[in-house]
Amino acid sequence: MEINRELIIDMNNINKGYMLGDEKVPVLKDVCFQVQKGEFVAILGPSGSGKTTLMNIIGCMDLADDGEYYLDGNPIHEMEEKELNDIRNREIGFIFQNYQLIPTYNILQNIIMPLVVRGMSSREAEERCMDTIRLLGIDHRLSHKPAELSGGQKQRASIARALVGNPALLLADEPTGALDSSSGKEVLRLFEKLNDMGNTIVMITHDMNVARAAGRIVHIIDGQLSED
Repeated sequence: MEINRELIIDMNNINKGYMLGDEKVPVLKDVCFQVQKGEFVAILGPSGSGKTTLMNIIGCMDLADDGEYYLDGNPIHEMEEKELNDIRNREIGFIFQNYQLIPTYNILQNIIMPLVVRGMSSREAEERCMDTIRLLGIDHRLSHKPAELSGGQKQRASIARALVGNPALLLADEPTGALDSSSGKEVLRLFEKLNDMGNTIVMITHDMNVARAAGRIVHIIDGQLSED
């Protein structure tokens, strides 16, 4: 199969189901989904639509039962767990609804963690991260623990952590879900700015008002995709 190098995500006929007793219940049904480099795409769907399962497959946290998935040219459907771990660390920056910050680490330690995991020294990682930290506007909060930050500041720290490894894809799961309206709008404006800088973003959400921040909206209902 010829790989399209302009695609970050290239999914073809993805199926996924789970066993419920003796019966296999389909969750994703022949999903085809492509994302070009530099796009900002929202996947919009209600609870139970299959969007979390799709996100887990996009993020290489789960594998499809069948179908093909290429992430930045890498054949995810052919990979073993160790290879998937490497892909997750190198290719994807994760942004979660509940931030996933380590409470005993200060904000700087949380942000540089992906680089330290790759074997970089803390000093080198800190130097490499400072431009991103300033961009996110949290350089004055680096010595604080997550509990000392507002929700919006925690999410900015989470976004900084996702960015520092220079991933091919930013994958955001309900990134405004735990924020008040004002902080949520700030995060969406930040996503728009990051996208303008060339970052590819896929955002999972149930909220149409949030999805409208993206340049393209894909709907998922009953495990099948459609577009506006």
